[in-house]
Parts: sequence; structure tokens; C-alpha cells
Amino acid sequence: MLYRRRAWDIMRTEFPEVEEKATLGQAIEALQKSLVHNPDNSCVLVTTGNKRLVGFISIRNIMLAMGPDLIKKTARSSDEVSYEKAFILACQLGAQTGIKKVIQKDVPRIRPNDTLARIVEVFLDYNRELAVVEEGEKIMGTVTLADIYQEIARNAMSMGPEKEHPA
Repeated sequence: MLYRRRAWDIMRTEFPEVEEKATLGQAIEALQKSLVHNPDNSCVLVTTGNKRLVGFISIRNIMLAMGPDLIKKTARSSDEVSYEKAFILACQLGAQTGIKKVIQKDVPRIRPNDTLARIVEVFLDYNRELAVVEEGEKIMGTVTLADIYQEIARNAMSMGPEKEHPA
């Protein structure tokens, strides 16, 4: 199975995307829209104006970018109402920040014909939650860690305890 299944078998052809000049708020909005159809998605691709891959922003990157300001600006509030207002304001201000400083540029890239075994190897090497499927420099789709997990789980569950384990 690891050598028969290919990236094109499991890749997502719809993925959230923003241009590198976008704000954190635009990245959050793109990710929120994608979560409606892909609740396990945790990344937004960042591209140039001509659709070349720059990198990606994960939920973790968003938290790292906004977290310090959220903590500082909301810690000053002593009552719950002020705290809520401070939190909302901090979120709104943070959302106006540009994304250039939080883009992860070290993106695993795979080809549509790469085997599942190769994709697992790439995920282990890069320690990332997303790989981009490219043909030349054209983005064809994405494969997430959740997609790999689903393949593993599907195959692990199809082999019950009474079935022979392959050597």
C-alpha cells in the first residue's frame, strides 16, 4: 500500500491561500473559510502574485505572532468587561499585522507521483504538518499530516487481530 498509493491519490486540490503581502487577519479569514469543509486543516499557503509558493502559515504561527500582544494588552484589565474589550481590541490590532515575519519558508515539496512511503519520509524529515504537491513550480495541491494519518488508520483498522500480520 505504501508504494502503490501516490500523492495524487490523497492530495487536497482545494486549499486556503493568501498572497505574501496579506495581513494576519486575511490569513485567519482564509483558514476559517477552509475549516468549514476541512476541519482538520491547520495551514494557509502563502504565494506570490503569480502563484509561486513562498511558504505557509500555520495556526501555531498565528498564535506565536498574536500571543505576546494578546497577553500584554489583556493582562492590564482588572474586570471582566474591560478584559473582554481589551482582548477583542488586541485581536483586531494583531489581525492588521503583515504576515512576512511569520511565514514558514522551509516547506516540504512533493511530486504528484511520489509514493506514500516517500511522503511519510518527507513528513518525518521536515517535522511539518503540511507538504505541497508541485509539478514544476505549479502548486497542484497539499497533503496534510491528517491525510497521512487517515491512510495509516484506514489500513491499520482493516487488519483485525485475527488476520495474519505481514512480515
